[in-house]
Amino acid sequence: MAKQRIFSIDALRGFSLLGILLMNILTFAYPYHIINPFEYFQHEDGALFKLSALFIIASFYPIFAFLFGYGLSMMYQNSIEKQIDYYPMIIRRLSFLLLLGVLHGIFIFYGDILATYAILGFIAIIFVKLKPQYALVAMTIGFSIFVLLFILPMILIQDVTQTENFVGLQELERVNNILASSDYLSMIGYNLKYFGTNIGSIIMVGPFTILPIMLFGIYAHQINWFKKIIMRKQFYTWLGLGIFILGLMVKMIQIVLVGSATSQLLSQMLGGPIVGMSYIIFFVLLCEDAKLKKVLAPMQYIGKLSLTTYISQSVICVVIFYGVGLNLYSKLPVSTIYLIAIGIYIVQLLVGYFYFKRFNQGPLEKLWRKVTYLK
Repeated sequence: MAKQRIFSIDALRGFSLLGILLMNILTFAYPYHIINPFEYFQHEDGALFKLSALFIIASFYPIFAFLFGYGLSMMYQNSIEKQIDYYPMIIRRLSFLLLLGVLHGIFIFYGDILATYAILGFIAIIFVKLKPQYALVAMTIGFSIFVLLFILPMILIQDVTQTENFVGLQELERVNNILASSDYLSMIGYNLKYFGTNIGSIIMVGPFTILPIMLFGIYAHQINWFKKIIMRKQFYTWLGLGIFILGLMVKMIQIVLVGSATSQLLSQMLGGPIVGMSYIIFFVLLCEDAKLKKVLAPMQYIGKLSLTTYISQSVICVVIFYGVGLNLYSKLPVSTIYLIAIGIYIVQLLVGYFYFKRFNQGPLEKLWRKVTYLK
């Protein structure tokens, strides 16, 4: 069962990186973060984006956050078995991740998630030594605060049906000129601005959105949740289906109320994690089927190379969309963009497969381990 559980975690992490790439590539290919995507994408692009909004956008970062918390708890258990002082070790690990995230956010991709997870990880590690109930209660309080202080006032104060563009045409033209210029220094300046904005947002709302998902990951490891899912297959199959339908209903709000900033926030911040949780349940159950396990097996290689994979995805996208001589920014339809993303992922699957025939760890993972354990 332990080996199966580890396989599920690695493969699930690899699966989440596919969804993250399908989300991130839109931010490389278009001025995604400053436009209303439901108005920007039209016809076939609009239809495909709506499908993405339902099944992909905002539903894979939660899986990664869940696994991050799960991993923090696993490392605490391992530190006990190996008689290692947990907090100095984990603080070094998170500090390295924070540094890598800042470098990634400034020099490659402003939408970095590593720095976010590192910052919130410093809070999450408080709960790994506590009883599972503490993580569960903190998670519940965090989400409740978010709904009461952020979501509810927005619904009550604003007109949720009002469509709006997020920025003016002048700002849109400025961003397009920067990203289409193949000027790397200009891109760094662009990253600095929006990466700083992202970090500010995380400090404001991260403890009430992403941190609760990490705490659920800690709780899941503490109670051996994956084993419970496997032991009660029928119950969790129906539960996962119910959660999935509920999540899609919430995410449908942004499609019904096209262009409303409030509806997008509501759909993504609430519906996204709900759909993500259903994906976790389904994936663990699928890993129990011998035939499906073989199909999913290649994803474990990307899962083991998650840090290297994530960074390399950004580097590849920078070269494709902003690179000198190969600047495809805002030139391709969404369908082609997604085909490129799937192509990148398939190449990473193949590289991961052959890489692990010779090596046990990815390059960034090996460096991260050296910093973590000082050996």
